[in-house]
Amino acid sequence: MTRKRYIAIHTFHSDKSKEAFHDWNAENPSTEEEFFKTWNFEKCQCVATWIGDDDFFFCHWLAERDQDVHEALTSMGLDEFVFTACYEAHMYLDIHQLPDSSPIKQSQAKVSVDA
Repeated sequence: MTRKRYIAIHTFHSDKSKEAFHDWNAENPSTEEEFFKTWNFEKCQCVATWIGDDDFFFCHWLAERDQDVHEALTSMGLDEFVFTACYEAHMYLDIHQLPDSSPIKQSQAKVSVDA
């Protein structure tokens, strides 16, 4: 079956669950490569995540269906911390997918990002 793109919006159950989630992550320091290997399943794969200081965060998934994302999250215990809504993304644009000769992509080299 072909995988589709999903955006998962994770909202913490409470301030207490948010704190517990950050503690849980701190106990499992891993490289970015190890992180993505851990979040790769038979029917779905997390390919990007954005976590700030808010009461929610986002993940980009490739999955056969949204239920596969929910099952993966449950298997990893993430549903103990967050409620998740998954939305299929019918259009996906990414500056990193442009050809290197693209003026838009070349202009990106002039931008610095604090991360």
